[in-house]
Amino acid sequence: MYFLPVQLPWWMALLLIVLILFSWWIGNLRWDFSTRMLAGELIWVVMGSTGFLLFSVMRLWQIELVAALILAVSWLVGYWHQEHIDTGQWPLPAIHWLGLVRLLVLFITSASLMFAVQFYSLGIFWLMLGVAVQVIFSLYLLFWRQGISTKRFWLYAFVLALISEQLVWVTGAWHKNIYFKTFLLLVVYYLYSDFVAHYLKGNLTIKVIFEYIGIAAVLLLTLFFFDMLFVISPNI
Repeated sequence: MYFLPVQLPWWMALLLIVLILFSWWIGNLRWDFSTRMLAGELIWVVMGSTGFLLFSVMRLWQIELVAALILAVSWLVGYWHQEHIDTGQWPLPAIHWLGLVRLLVLFITSASLMFAVQFYSLGIFWLMLGVAVQVIFSLYLLFWRQGISTKRFWLYAFVLALISEQLVWVTGAWHKNIYFKTFLLLVVYYLYSDFVAHYLKGNLTIKVIFEYIGIAAVLLLTLFFFDMLFVISPNI
C-alpha cells in the first residue's frame, strides 16, 4: 500500500474484507453484536493507522515502527474482544488497556484525516464529518465497555461531535502543526468523555473534576511550551 499507492482503493477494499473475515473468525463464526463491534473497532484501528502511514511524511524506520504498532494494537483488540465474546464480560485489564488504545487510535486517526484532507485538497467539511463519526464511535465503545446505559447516548454524542467539529473549524486556520491540533482535540475528547462517564455512573465529585482539569492544564501548558521552543514545526 505504501510503495504502490496508485492502487490504493483496491488495497483498502482488500484490507476491509480481511478485517471483516478476521472478526468473523474471532467471533466464533457468528455475526452478532459483539462481532460487529470487533469489526468496527479493527477497521477504525487499521484503516486510520494505515492512512497515517500513507499521508504523513516519515522515514523508513518510522514507517516500520508504526506498522509494528498497528499489528500490536490490532492483536490486543482482537485478544480482549475474544475474551469478551467467550465470557460475555469485559475484564478490568481490558477496559483499562482498550481505553488507552482508544485514545491512541483517536489521535492517530484524527491526524490521518487532517493529512488526507491536505493531500487531496478537500474541503474542511470532510474533515469535520470524519472527526464527528470517529468521536461518536469512540464514545459508544466507552459506554459499551463500562456498562453505561445508552438511553441518552445520542444526546451526549451529538454534543461531543458538535464541540469537536467547532474545534476543528477554529483550529483549521491556525498555522500550527497537525499534531498540535490533534492533541487539542484529544484533550477535549478525554475531558468530555470521562466527565460524562463519571456523571452517569454517579461518581463525579469536585475532587474528580479538579483532577481532570489539572491533568488537562499540565498537558496543554507542556504542549504550548514545546511549541514556543520550536520543537514542534509550525507548518506541516
